[in-house]
Amino acid sequence: MDIINFYIYGFVSLFITIDPIGLIPIVHSLTYPYPKEQRVKIIKKAIISSTVVLLLFALFGNYIFSYFGITIDAFRVAGGILLFKIAWDMLHAEIPKTKHKPDEKIELEDIDSIVYVPLSIPLISGPGAITTTMILVSKAHSILEKSIVILSILSAMLISGVILSLSDFIIRRVNIYGINAFVRIMGLLLVAISVQIVFIGIVGLYQSIGIQ
Repeated sequence: MDIINFYIYGFVSLFITIDPIGLIPIVHSLTYPYPKEQRVKIIKKAIISSTVVLLLFALFGNYIFSYFGITIDAFRVAGGILLFKIAWDMLHAEIPKTKHKPDEKIELEDIDSIVYVPLSIPLISGPGAITTTMILVSKAHSILEKSIVILSILSAMLISGVILSLSDFIIRRVNIYGINAFVRIMGLLLVAISVQIVFIGIVGLYQSIGIQ
């Protein structure tokens, strides 16, 4: 995979997994009581903290794997299944349960109470985004490719931040039905990506025990 294709693959995978379009109704419902300037500040802080989370996993995730004795192929299979579940929810225009539980009560008195939880974790930098980041890192075999993964993270987060900052405008122009249609299309792409990830992981596990 050449550098340009690797960047496109990384960016698209992360963008779909983060799913900023699908998050628009949630972000709007959590931030609408605040003035516009405060809403932008909340989203900016959430994007920055989410970016830090993904970069930490990109830089140090392998050490975490080594410590717990987890192989990348095992993580591919587990992560691919998780991504498939997220994609399945997206195909039905549902909020993945790995991102938000319906019975969670959100306190809006303090801005930081929604910036880090639930906006940053688990909505933006949730299990799916972390899984995708780790899988991308496993595909990066050179300093340049690792830099491309970091660039993919920064790009996906930047675009996601812009989209979420425009949530009020997008809801007025597109409405929930248009958002759901886009989420379903992105879910279909993520299904294909997750199946491919699981397949590669299974092949790697078989090869690791000497089965060709």
